[in-house]
Amino acid sequence: MARSHSLLLPLAALVFLGQRAFIAPRTPGLRSSDARHLGALRAGGNSVSTGLTWPSPEAEAKLREVDGIKLYPTHAWTDQMKPIVPASKDIGATPVVIGVAADSGCGKSTFLRRILGALGTEVSEGHTAIGDMMTVVCLDDYHTNDRAGRKATGLTALDARENDFALMGAQIEALKKGKAVYKPIYNHDSGFKDPPELLQPNKVMVFEGLHPIYDEKARSQLDLGIYIDIVNDVKFAWKVQRDVQERGWTEQQVRDDINKRLPDFSKYVDPQKANADVILRYEPSDQGLPYLKVKLIQKKGGAFPMITLKKDLTLKGSKPGATLKMYDQDWYGNDVTVVEMDGEIDMDNMEAQLKEIESNI
Repeated sequence: MARSHSLLLPLAALVFLGQRAFIAPRTPGLRSSDARHLGALRAGGNSVSTGLTWPSPEAEAKLREVDGIKLYPTHAWTDQMKPIVPASKDIGATPVVIGVAADSGCGKSTFLRRILGALGTEVSEGHTAIGDMMTVVCLDDYHTNDRAGRKATGLTALDARENDFALMGAQIEALKKGKAVYKPIYNHDSGFKDPPELLQPNKVMVFEGLHPIYDEKARSQLDLGIYIDIVNDVKFAWKVQRDVQERGWTEQQVRDDINKRLPDFSKYVDPQKANADVILRYEPSDQGLPYLKVKLIQKKGGAFPMITLKKDLTLKGSKPGATLKMYDQDWYGNDVTVVEMDGEIDMDNMEAQLKEIESNI
């Protein structure tokens, strides 16, 4: 992955986040109201389907190319729109580019909301979350087809063939060079592809979604790659909370959806954790769910400022309590240091226990 000389400020925030990654709620689903503050208003104005599916003769007839980049008409480009354009101003430094990868409904929005909170940045309303120093791009925007198009192709959004990695990599590279881009929009409310939006570079550019570390071109632009790794038992518990409450699904529907997505998840999403600099892994606690065992897995020699423990800790005061420890291991052929917390801190004594943890880091 690329390295940037300007990592200090955003990585200081990520260290802050790393220290508190363990203090996650038992089921950290993001409420709809919270999601709109992060991904802001995912539904644009009048959302209208292009009526196109890629590949098809109708879509191929409208395909055009600009500066070597294919503009698939399923992205709802206007006739004169270019994928890369000059920025409105020089931000004065090379943007720091961070990728956050995970399956859907696995805490990416919660994690990024905490980063925004750590930075104290204000976020403007709009499809993409844009703060005064940080922009968070949802990579669902690079789905080649809309919801109806994927139904026609029979492919899931996890499948690499349903994602425009060529455009994604080119636009991430352009933003890192200080250029602006017209980025596609995937409208989660309507399921359509809305016309692209003009996106300016920012000091920190975060790309979150299913595949930020999958494609070599996009991966090569990252200063830091983060993978949120949720084992199936925890994923089921979290998705039940989100989908039963927000979508009216039954638990069996949630389980069926996870199982249906599992082959593509295993093929296209999960392998990214081997190339990530940092992995946040959530497992059931040794004391069973709903308690968690959370691991901060840090690649040695990576971009992430290593978080270590001075000594192992045992925190008491409430059931189940918590234990913290550190150890080295091999992770997909990489030497890593793991900081692990099993259990839950005493929420009635949270401030004191957080200070105890921080003093030991």
